[in-house]
Amino acid sequence: MKDLSKIYLLAFLVFADIAAFAGPGDDDGGGGLGGDDPPPAPINTYLILMIGLGLCLAFYSLRKYKKQIN
Repeated sequence: MKDLSKIYLLAFLVFADIAAFAGPGDDDGGGGLGGDDPPPAPINTYLILMIGLGLCLAFYSLRKYKKQIN
């Protein structure tokens, strides 16, 4: 009985999640959704900075790990 209630709970949570995010769209009359797409987000603005910070963090972590071993 416990397994069956767990399955029911899981099914409820999955279908409740789908129903919460599946809302109706704006129909433009031609079959497509109305409205323009938002402009794309620029992800490459700070890409070099993020790579540099990631490398610094990696070197710091490796140095700290080596000191901990010795």
